[in-house]
Formats: sequence, C-alpha cells, structure tokens
Amino acid sequence: MEKEEEKKKPHFSEGIKGVMRHVRPFKKVFTVLLVLGLISALANGVVPYVTGRFFDSLIHLVNGQATFIQGFPQWQVLLAAWAIVQVVANGIDWIRDRIRRSVDMKVSFSVETTSFAHLLRLPLSYHTNTHIHGEISKINNASWQISAITRTVMDIAPQLLSVVIGITLALTISVPLAGILAAGVLVYILTLIPLLIPIAARDAVARRVWNDSWNDATESIHQISSVKQAAAEEHESSKIYTAFMDKTYTLWMKLELTWSNISFYQRIIVFLTQLAVFIVSVQYVANGTITVGELVALNGYALMFFGPFVALGFSWQTIQNGLTSAAHLEETLKISQEVYRPTLAHQPETHKGEVHFDHVAFSYEEGKGSTLADLNFKTHPGEVIALVGESGAGKSTAISLISGYYFPQKGAVSIDGVSTQEWDLTELRKQVAMVPQEVALFNDSILANIRYGSFEATTEAVENAAKEAHIHDFIMTLPKGYEALVGERGVKLSVGQKQRVAIARAILRDPKILILDEPTSALDSQTEKQLTESLEKLMRGRTTFIIAHRLSTVRKADTILFLKDGTIAEQGSHDELMAIPNGGYRNLYELHVGLHE
Repeated sequence: MEKEEEKKKPHFSEGIKGVMRHVRPFKKVFTVLLVLGLISALANGVVPYVTGRFFDSLIHLVNGQATFIQGFPQWQVLLAAWAIVQVVANGIDWIRDRIRRSVDMKVSFSVETTSFAHLLRLPLSYHTNTHIHGEISKINNASWQISAITRTVMDIAPQLLSVVIGITLALTISVPLAGILAAGVLVYILTLIPLLIPIAARDAVARRVWNDSWNDATESIHQISSVKQAAAEEHESSKIYTAFMDKTYTLWMKLELTWSNISFYQRIIVFLTQLAVFIVSVQYVANGTITVGELVALNGYALMFFGPFVALGFSWQTIQNGLTSAAHLEETLKISQEVYRPTLAHQPETHKGEVHFDHVAFSYEEGKGSTLADLNFKTHPGEVIALVGESGAGKSTAISLISGYYFPQKGAVSIDGVSTQEWDLTELRKQVAMVPQEVALFNDSILANIRYGSFEATTEAVENAAKEAHIHDFIMTLPKGYEALVGERGVKLSVGQKQRVAIARAILRDPKILILDEPTSALDSQTEKQLTESLEKLMRGRTTFIIAHRLSTVRKADTILFLKDGTIAEQGSHDELMAIPNGGYRNLYELHVGLHE
C-alpha cells in the first residue's frame, strides 16, 4: 500500500506553486513584513555585540578602569544603546506580529474562499465522479497549513539575516571561535538534510491514509439513516477504529518518532558546538586574546546562529505538510472550470423553449459504450414530452444535455435554435427549472429555499408562488412562518411538502423549459392528486419534459418518447403507442399497471 501511495505523492514543486497561488494576492503586505523584518534583523544582530561590550565596561568599572564617551561613562552609553536597540527590535517585532496575524487569517480564509468557489464552477461530471468529502478535507487541511507556511517563513527569514550580521560581528571578535560556530552550523545543516528528505514520502503516505480514514468515517455519519436501519453501528465503529487506531496511528507514530530523533540530534549538535566554543575560549580569555564580554557576545551569537536552523528543523514538518497539502489542493484547482461563456456565445432573440436533439450521440467515458446512440427529435414551445424506458435507456442523460451539464460527442442539442455549446450557460440554465423526485433543500428558511435561484424576488412574489404551489397555508401554521428552518436537506418537511417547495421555486423562476423527474412517485394517492394539480398549473405554457417511471403519469403528454439503448424506439401519443402490437411501450405500460404477471 505504501509503495502505491508513494507513486502518487505530489512533487514539492507543485506544492510551491500552490502556495504561491494563494499568497500572491498579498505580496504588498509581505513586502512590508520583509522590510520590517530587515530592520528587526539588524537590531537583533547588534544586541549580543552591545551586550558583550556592556559587560566589559562593567569589568573595567570594577577594576577602576572606567572609560568615558563624550563625557558619559561607557557603561551608561552602552546600556542606553542596548535599551534603544531592544525597544526598536521589540517594537518592530510587535508591529510585524500584528500584521502577520492578519495576513495568516486572510491567507487561510482566502484558500477556503477560492477553493470552494472553484468547486462550485467545476462541471457536474466532476462532482458525479469524485469523493467530494475528500475534496473538502483537502481544502480544510490546506487552508491552515498554507497559512502556517507563510507564518514560518516570515518568522525565520529575518532570523537568517541576523545570522549574516552575527557572523560578521563574530569575526571581528575572534576568527577561530567564529569559525567553530560556522562549522557547527554547517555540520548541522549537511547532516540534517539527509534525515529530512525521506520524511516527505512517509508524510505523504500517512496523510493520504488519514484522509481516506477521515472520508470513510464522515461518510458513515452522513449515511446515518442507512447505518441505523441496518443496525450497523458496531460494524462502522469497528471499521473506523481499524482505520484510525491501527493503520493511521501506526504510520503517524513512525513519523513522530522520526521527528523526535531529529529533535534530539539538533540538541546534541548545538550542545557540542557550544562546548567546543567554551573550551577554546577559556584559553583565549586566560591569555587576553578575547575579553569576558566578547565571550558573552560569542555565546549570544552561538544561539543566534543555531536559532533559525533549529527553528527551521522543527518547522520543516510544518513546511513539508503545508507543501504536501498545497500540492494535493493544486490537483483540484488545476481542473478546468466550466466554460460559462464560450468565445462564440450568442443568445436567441426570444426565449420560447424549443428543444431540438439532432442525431445526438453521447458517452460518459471515452471508449465505453454510448449512453445515447442516435437521439433525434424536436419539440415545439409549450409541448409536454415524456421520456420512458427501462433503467439505463438514457432518459436522465438526455435531460442533463438540455441544461448543458454535458455536451454530445456527435450531433447537437439546440435550445431555441442555438446549440447548447454556444449558449451562455448561466443564461441557459435560468431558462430551465426542475422538480426532482428527491428534493434536497438547504438548511435555511423556507423563504430562502423558495427564493433560491431567484434571489432578487420580493417576499410578496415568494408568497404568491407558494400559494400557487398550495403550500402557503401550511407555512403559515409554522411558528416562524416563512422564516422557519427546514433542517438538513429539508428533513423537517414531508416528501410532499418538499415537492411543493420545489414547485414554488420553479413557479418563481418562471422558466421556459420545465423538467419533472417523476416528482409524485414517492407520494400517497391523495397527496399525489393534490400535487398533480399544482404541477399541471406549472406546466401551462412551458415546454415540459417528464422522466416517467410510473407510466400512468404520462398519458396526457403530447408526445411520448420510448427510449431503448440510447435511441428512440417508439414515438407518439399514449393511444398511438398502445396501438402498436407487442410494442415496447405497450408491454412496459401493461407491466406497470399489472396486466402482466
């Protein structure tokens, strides 16, 4: 499994591209942070030097060898200089911290905003074939981890500049001791890199396994009705335990132990380097080559030299995880969005609702069998067309082509004389409304759910639509009326009530083309009769397509298209098709109404 995962791990170059995509909008703020960081680095780089000189001046004072600068005792001047430098450094660091925190949040929220907006604009085919919970998990991980990368870089960059300043000043004190410090840092870097590189592959594997475990666990919660109906709580709990506590924990623990070893290694290198400096410096202090104050300064520079690299070592996990998450998210963000407005886009002068399938062939996957083979028909505005046939005949596929969710590989689908490939998709979809078999509502108010898609509609218009859909009276019985929340996916409403909300939404939209995906099939006879009246009123003057599962609902259609193997096998009115001896529609109809055993 790990080998398979390693093959799929993203390159860090993709992660860097991903990070740059999200931080680029804030480059001006990062420039300000960089400038402030330079000033802070200069100030912090001087602090050990001034501190060492201050201690030397105190030793001279104790020995009765006090010196003066412009009439002031040297120790006072150095103390004042130390205080000024500290105030400047701390003040700038405080300003940087406030700005950085603001940028952290903006970067994190920008990742989420950009990524969710991108998902919304991806084709329906992507959402159909993708584990969306996994994609949302990618966004969640990347949002805070990319922010963590920017925070880490902005914190360490000024420290690295302080190292350059520190080396320069350390060389003025003692070249051999400065050389020991530089050598210690170099050994630290050269030996740390080989330890860090293999972690990238292990981290990618652990992260993917955790992501898969998370997706499976959340899916069981989303499917809670099925889980409880099957009394499968124990089964799902066992799967979750195995995924997290066995597979994921094992991989992550190996990773954490590796980081623990690296942390110990870092401490040893720093200790040995400081020990070497102290041992050599004893002789230097004894023979007067350096002063005690200069030794104090060198010790400060030792911490300054190693500080950024130790921080980088500790932060490497953050950087690595962030780059991995950014690379994973980049895979999604590089997927092409729908082309809502083609280059040759044009609209018909008037919207009538005329639909023409001109010898359409379509397949969901290249090289696989065609879902639609040669679909050829034309409707006139206001006609009611029923699509019937066995499952897999192509009914739903044909409907999806009308809204431009997919486009035919051969032939063309035209709305009001314009190919769907040339329509502005936003405008095209405004002309189409659908009342599905299973209505999924937002966890929002009834008002917001009816208004969805017609966001500028007035409350009065919404109420009028609800009255036409015969749901207004029910809404008024609720304590909060139109502001009542419908619950997750409309769970607080019955199936019939959700259907009426969908009908009210369609009425408010006032489309030219209406699609009914057997909206009454899950209702009892009385509710179906009431809802059918609302639907018939909605259908007036609109080109209507009915995907029929219960054939008793299509008898009034102007034209019935009986599909078989992706093409029209029979076409005509109900009476015409029933007159065909051994006809496919007739056999299907008689089977549904119980004339065949």
